Amino acid sequence: MIREETTILDQLTSSFQGNKTQKEALEMLNEIGLPHKKSEAYKFTPITSILKKNIDFSATAENIFDAKKLYEEEGSHLVFINGIFSKDHSKFSNTLKFEVGDVTEGKHDPFSLLNTAYAAEEVRIESGQEAPVYVYHFNSNGMSNPRIKVTIKDGHTFRLVEKLITPEDTKTFTNSYIEFSVGKNAFGYHTKVQNYNDATYSHETVVADVAKDSHFYNNTFSFEGAMVRNNLTINLDAENCEGHMYGLFLLDKKSHVDNNTSVDHMKPNSYSNEMYKGILDEKSTGIFNGKIYVRQDAQKTNAFQSNNNILLSEDATLHTKPQLEIWADDVKCSHGCTSGQLDEDAIFYLRARGINEKNAKAMILKAFALETMGHIKVESIKDEVQQLIDQKLT
Repeated sequence: MIREETTILDQLTSSFQGNKTQKEALEMLNEIGLPHKKSEAYKFTPITSILKKNIDFSATAENIFDAKKLYEEEGSHLVFINGIFSKDHSKFSNTLKFEVGDVTEGKHDPFSLLNTAYAAEEVRIESGQEAPVYVYHFNSNGMSNPRIKVTIKDGHTFRLVEKLITPEDTKTFTNSYIEFSVGKNAFGYHTKVQNYNDATYSHETVVADVAKDSHFYNNTFSFEGAMVRNNLTINLDAENCEGHMYGLFLLDKKSHVDNNTSVDHMKPNSYSNEMYKGILDEKSTGIFNGKIYVRQDAQKTNAFQSNNNILLSEDATLHTKPQLEIWADDVKCSHGCTSGQLDEDAIFYLRARGINEKNAKAMILKAFALETMGHIKVESIKDEVQQLIDQKLT
């Protein structure tokens, strides 16, 4: 095992307190280790060495809750402070069903195991309302491991918005885990707005298991952060189900955002569509690694994936790797990626109509970015994302 990961795990093990499931997760984590410099999945994000240099895992976390950061919207507002659910600071609709209990088993990649082992508790939510659920993570010093499992009942529509708030100049690491179980003929919508500061490090895992005749949508909008890693997995384990993934990373300064997605088609007649777009400026780094699996039984699958990017600076860095693995023979699948600079012909066309160069470039970039917003189902969140795009590009 590489020494830097041993150092982190040794620090954590000394403070371990967990149930049987958590003990088993820790044993598995110690066996496989955290990703090291030669780990293919983290090739462009050496997360273990980054965390070792920047995060004090023994730090005592502070309470940074700020009620002004909550959305003024109808629905339930669930507050987590340093990974622990705070009922006193939360607001609930009458129909929301939830419970706080012991940690149960989850996905078995290194950071999901880390979350399983060190989460203080597991919050379980069950659909039963039309109003959205807003989840806030108020995190300060050191590491936090918020953990949520969502059950969307048959025939229900469920919308969840997730947001992370951290203090300026305080280095914090959030290792979140959220799992969706989407029932038959149900719709799930999950949206994340990642507008962090340059002292925020996060690893955010989202897993969705989608049943027959159901749809799951994930929307991830990344604007800033010292290091952000998004792991998204959608399992289409039934006929006539759909998975949709939309993402935008609009970065500047030295922000580093790594999007790692996977959609697994296991049964016939399933559909997936994935669209990620990147706009990179200054010394930012954007990464997209998307995988589509089509199993042998998944005939009549339709799967589409695209990643298009615009680089505004010679110092910006982009890594993109769309991938298909197909074992079935009666499918329609496509993937592709593009990267380049602004279209000079389009700029010339707008300038010829009296628009100055700065505004012409902003118009083109906004049109490029806004295509990813079509499936945000909460209007106030759509307005917020629109404002952040305008601020970045104006």
